[in-house]
Amino acid sequence: MVTDKQTILKIIAPSTEEGFNAVIEAKCQIKSAGFLIKDKNGKTVYCGDMTVDGFKAEASGVFESEMWSLSSPVLYTFCANVEYKNGDVENICDRFGFRNFSCDEKHIYLNGYPFYMRAYIRGAAAHEHQNNCGLSEYEFYKKNILMAKSYGFNTIRFHSVTPPRECFEMADEYGILIHIENRAKHIEYDNLSEMLHGKNELASNDELEETINNLYNHPSFMVYCIGNEIRKPGKTPRVREISEFIKQKDPTRLFIDTCAHGEYDRDYVDFDVQHMGYFFPYGKNLNMFSDTSNLLCFGTVHDRDMVKECGKSKIKRAIAFKRPLIAHEACHYTSWRDYYALKEKFEKYGVEAPWWVDEEIKMVEAKGYKDNFADILQITKDNQFRCWKTALEGIRSSKLLSGFHMLQFADTDKYENSNGVVDCFDDYQGISPEAFKAFNDDTVVVARLNGQIYSAKQLVQIPVIFSQFKISPPKSATFNFSLSGSKVYTEGSLTEVDTFQLGIYDLCTLDLVMPDLKTPEKLILKIDMEFCDGSSISNSWELWVFPEEKEVITINAKNDMQADYLNYKCKFNDNADITITDKLDDKLFEKLENGESVLLIYRTDWTRHLLHKGMKAPKYSFRHTWERFKGVIWDRGTFNGGYDQKDILNKYGFVTDGQTNFQYYKLIDDSDKINLDDFPVKVTSLVSGIDKPARDRFDPKFFKLRELMYDRTMRNFTYAFELKVGKGKLFVSGFNFTGVNSNEPSSVAMLKTIVNYMHSDDFNPENEISVNDFKNYLKKTAESGPQKERMMTQYWQLDAEPVESAEYWQESEAYLKED
Repeated sequence: MVTDKQTILKIIAPSTEEGFNAVIEAKCQIKSAGFLIKDKNGKTVYCGDMTVDGFKAEASGVFESEMWSLSSPVLYTFCANVEYKNGDVENICDRFGFRNFSCDEKHIYLNGYPFYMRAYIRGAAAHEHQNNCGLSEYEFYKKNILMAKSYGFNTIRFHSVTPPRECFEMADEYGILIHIENRAKHIEYDNLSEMLHGKNELASNDELEETINNLYNHPSFMVYCIGNEIRKPGKTPRVREISEFIKQKDPTRLFIDTCAHGEYDRDYVDFDVQHMGYFFPYGKNLNMFSDTSNLLCFGTVHDRDMVKECGKSKIKRAIAFKRPLIAHEACHYTSWRDYYALKEKFEKYGVEAPWWVDEEIKMVEAKGYKDNFADILQITKDNQFRCWKTALEGIRSSKLLSGFHMLQFADTDKYENSNGVVDCFDDYQGISPEAFKAFNDDTVVVARLNGQIYSAKQLVQIPVIFSQFKISPPKSATFNFSLSGSKVYTEGSLTEVDTFQLGIYDLCTLDLVMPDLKTPEKLILKIDMEFCDGSSISNSWELWVFPEEKEVITINAKNDMQADYLNYKCKFNDNADITITDKLDDKLFEKLENGESVLLIYRTDWTRHLLHKGMKAPKYSFRHTWERFKGVIWDRGTFNGGYDQKDILNKYGFVTDGQTNFQYYKLIDDSDKINLDDFPVKVTSLVSGIDKPARDRFDPKFFKLRELMYDRTMRNFTYAFELKVGKGKLFVSGFNFTGVNSNEPSSVAMLKTIVNYMHSDDFNPENEISVNDFKNYLKKTAESGPQKERMMTQYWQLDAEPVESAEYWQESEAYLKED
């Protein structure tokens, strides 16, 4: 600490066995100094005189004490009475705790125990919120810390800032660790510029020493960092100088230069934080949190080849980290916000609402979402929760990682996108701590599912991973599982399962045979663990099981498909009343004019113009976007979940709970989502998509566009809709049915469901359009040119690289500026 007289007090207290050492450094010569130490009740537990040497006084000792920890943050108060030779007297008091940090090649240790970092990010404007409840500074930070701990978090990473003293004091008192970023004081964080180019504006030694002296005694203060996403820090001499300076001035804490973008073979950092990628950890990217190839783009200090071109072949280096590795900015999946409730809340606290609150309300009402707003809001929240669960379970299963930084715990009030567990008042917004802690606590069990769609009677081998970071864990547990739906299909137990080991390890393997279902069903796989000390944990997963399909799939429809992905497995009926086609052409309009029923599978390279930039416009086109099944990442993407007409779909052969849950994964990923915003008539959508409510952050700054654009926000998306066209009946699907070729259960079930529905009396579209009007709309849409998403979403659609490169930004900007 630094007093008003610029006197410095530093207390080192690594353990109760080693005791404490307190040093006072003053601006005036010290005559004498006495001290005492009090416990939390104000009782003096140790006292004495300090040894004086000129401008310095020192005391050390051992007394009966307890360690400071996250679960038991025991604090002591050191008070010294200092008499100076010039006659002045100064009383110096500060709190401290006994604790120590260390690292080896795999773990960070807190007080000698492996520590798994479950951090959330705040600090920079995009990840921060104001004191909207009008609390004292202490209460402001206290509320946030206690809420975060109730959801299982144990660390705060302050992005690009050092928080005020009040934050550290609340962290000391309530038990949470703090990671700071000590940037040069005159440089403010510029998100867009630094994301594109990086910025190496580093703090001076004087600025660093000021931070060290002010924060030295806080037991919650864990990590020195000097920036976010600094490019090539290992080749920047000043970075190594800072590392050496900090470690010389404060050897009691951990140092890292940058969160993300650092070379993997830097030798002066205690642990590393790396960007594991913006992929969704599911399907082909299931193991992204264990894949070091995603880190090759950040390079090497020693100019090693990370990827070696060998003619048409490549060699990709596998990276071995010699220190603990933390996942950077994980899980920032977004949802809609309750704009109406927020408006009332800002009014309640007498705080001016951010500009975007009223603008979002206007857009909700202009787009026609007001009447079912509560339902849409909940669907986006459910989708966000599924994304968080998937990502955090992927992280907790990774034997490469020692923790994560989550972006973020509380919503910002700076921007309109919601990626917080709690709102910008640090209040609950529909997510229970108990549900979240199932995958974000000291002890977590994870069924490592390679997908959640199965066939009846299918044998599924499921590795069960145990992530155990509880101090003094119980030695053993009984492992219980059940698989249930309309009834309990199977269950079992395994006793005396060893759980004493700390770390992440394989617990067991479940060999599950899916039940022999005649109709599809949503099942719940549940795992309960009952420990020998009487404690327990639980976790569960949704599985979507479809009836076993024959090798040859019978489809009661005529086949007019140009693509061949239905031809290998399907047997069609040339005498059926329905035609399946993927041709959006004049022959389709003739069929409709003649009163036929047609299933149009809309799948075209025109939707994927980003991959086919030289492609000429087709004659006819819907307004569409290239879709992925992964949550919107801040402002990257268009998938905020979706909803369906579950009564119809369940009746005719699919299985759904009313939302585009994981049973839609194969159907939605790489699909053609249709935008109905400017469609000439209202249609009946059987499966609808929900767009993001946020703008692309590049649009207002680099393209000088409005903050919120109605033609690229909250769009009226559909994956499947029906309509009377002329005398005919048309069902349009943008789903990805290429899985039918491999007998993929959900793809086959959805195709048969649509055909069954179209043969029924229920298929009677309410809305209609003339063939001529329909044709003119499709022609006009095609002539308007390729429908391009904005810069951030293009990257999300490509789904090819772990992070955006400088080349990507240049190509994307040029693409948007093309005629």
